[in-house]
Amino acid sequence: MKSEFNYELKPGVKVRFIQNKQFKSVQMMVSFIHELKNERELASRTLLAGILESSSAAYPNQHAITLKLAELYGATFGANTEVEGNLSLLNFVYSFVAPEYLKAGQSLLDESVDFLNQIIFHPRMENGMFKPEVFERQRTNLKTYIQGIVDNKQSEALINVQRSYFDDPIQQNTPYGTENDYQELTNQDIVAAYDQMLRRDQVQITVMGDLVLDSLKRSLSKFEFRESVRETFHEICYSQAAKNQVKVQTKAEPVQQSKLDLIYHLPIDAHQNRMFYAAVVMNALLGGSPQSLLFQNVREKASMAYYAESSYSALRSMVLIQTGIQATNHDSVLALIKEQIAALQQGDFSAEQLAKIKIELINERQRMQDSPASSLEQAVLSELLARPLDSETQQNGIQAVTKQDVVAAASQLKLQTEFFLKGEMANGNH
Repeated sequence: MKSEFNYELKPGVKVRFIQNKQFKSVQMMVSFIHELKNERELASRTLLAGILESSSAAYPNQHAITLKLAELYGATFGANTEVEGNLSLLNFVYSFVAPEYLKAGQSLLDESVDFLNQIIFHPRMENGMFKPEVFERQRTNLKTYIQGIVDNKQSEALINVQRSYFDDPIQQNTPYGTENDYQELTNQDIVAAYDQMLRRDQVQITVMGDLVLDSLKRSLSKFEFRESVRETFHEICYSQAAKNQVKVQTKAEPVQQSKLDLIYHLPIDAHQNRMFYAAVVMNALLGGSPQSLLFQNVREKASMAYYAESSYSALRSMVLIQTGIQATNHDSVLALIKEQIAALQQGDFSAEQLAKIKIELINERQRMQDSPASSLEQAVLSELLARPLDSETQQNGIQAVTKQDVVAAASQLKLQTEFFLKGEMANGNH
């Protein structure tokens, strides 16, 4: 059994406690949430997360942090950033052994909150700046990481199709910013970003596990949040109007495998309960599963793609199709993809196919329920969207989708952008 409690620790600092005995550990996530204003913030918040994760005044290096976590019976900790629609989340993720698996009367709750408090509010500073070598090391690491993303041809095609599709520069890039941003960011910039985060960001503390509410409230009150006016968000879902012209772009590179990526506008977002589930099922039928039309017809039957898959983003109202193909098959693959979409729009799929896809989606959600990390992320997203996203709600939503719903969702797909990374071998053979 699980029960949920929601309360405000301070203005703009919300707590959601999901009390359950499902896992042997207690999961905790402190999310600083900010509505992104410019693309530079992607890099500055990612760099800030890296710096805060690697040291603090009390734990001056990675080794000291590791020792402390070992002392807390193998607690785990990490910091990361993610972009959800218009919002940036800077997360401190922590898990520790649930009290029932420790000696009677022992709990790691207070020490865990104290550890996180040190990491978040007492970073390792020198003359009002982050320790220069920590700043430089994290900056270099992230530049290398971004370089790795760009060097991966599948990621390169994805970034290009996004740049072509999105009007907003924030949405065009990787969620971590660009190499150029890291080049230009200074220690002062990151200190300013840190200060703004503490003062301005909305905070969501999500705790999941077998704890007593009163002792949790007592422990969490030790966090040193400032009293300040925190920003209010307008909308988590990003949307832009569909355009009547399809943007087509080709880039030739000396690679073996070509990439053809497409973005379709789909005006169904995460707030539209029934149609949201229709879009989820429609995408799984299209290319989100090994049983999908793209997988079966483009990859298997026609043998025209190394991979062919689709993904639906309910926070950005779009469907992305990614394929790896031979350059000479470009026209045939494009025609085949459009055929699969037309089939969905015309309801040209069997009741059996629909039932199988639903079972697969439901099984996937049940598996996610068994993962503490997935359950925690789901709880945070559900809070941001102000709607239930627990496993049961999702399973019921998927189950209720009819063939007509799938057709209605597919009929709203509108091709916007096509990006072709064309493989050309050095000797001129295509």
